[in-house]
Amino acid sequence: MKEFVCYKEGERQLGKNRDTNEDGGAKRRCGITRESCKPRLRVTKSKLDNHYVVSNFEEEHNHPLATPRKVGLLRSHRQVSEVKKCLMQQFSLANISTHQQMSVLELQAGGLGSIGCTERDIRNEQSRVRRKLDGHDAELLYEHFLAEKESNSSFEYVFEADSDGKLKHVFWADASMRMAYSYYGDVIVFDTTYNTNRYGMIFAPILGVNNHGKTVTFSCAFLSDETTDSFEWLFSHFCN
Repeated sequence: MKEFVCYKEGERQLGKNRDTNEDGGAKRRCGITRESCKPRLRVTKSKLDNHYVVSNFEEEHNHPLATPRKVGLLRSHRQVSEVKKCLMQQFSLANISTHQQMSVLELQAGGLGSIGCTERDIRNEQSRVRRKLDGHDAELLYEHFLAEKESNSSFEYVFEADSDGKLKHVFWADASMRMAYSYYGDVIVFDTTYNTNRYGMIFAPILGVNNHGKTVTFSCAFLSDETTDSFEWLFSHFCN
């Protein structure tokens, strides 16, 4: 048997002052969500033919129903779909803020009520993903490079850890980067000003300029510091 009821079914618990916290201070007032609304739909399985039948149905609500434009904002209707989860990953890679992501989704869906989730749902999903990946980022990067190497034998990468097993340096270059270096490697540009990630590691791209005046990438690296030893480590792998 399965029974579906209105989200305002039942009664609010009484006997406890919900407008003050345990210390007696003021507490944020919450809207009343329990109004003893009676509608329900009960589905049971017939013992005779194993078919499901509606055994009880009450339709009348004791409160105004949500309009079609607001139905998508009800908790029972909100869900971060797999498609949106994939989009969130792409947005994050492009450094698009959550608020901006919602603007894009709203434009795509034709309104906030048609997105299927709220900004809080998006933030909760992002937090869930971060908790899941916490402490495994280096492993994921390593697995990604392994997959790249399997699909492209010209892809090169090097990982180095310190004595505590913490990631210290990473270097990588694919076939297109190496080809660009063979054509336009007479002059290179090396810049380590991109120290903006949450791990405090320094992004160190080695760049050049092609015959159209466009910037091209010869290789990339993450460094733990800007010491001479780190730079020597980087260029020893770059020159190889």
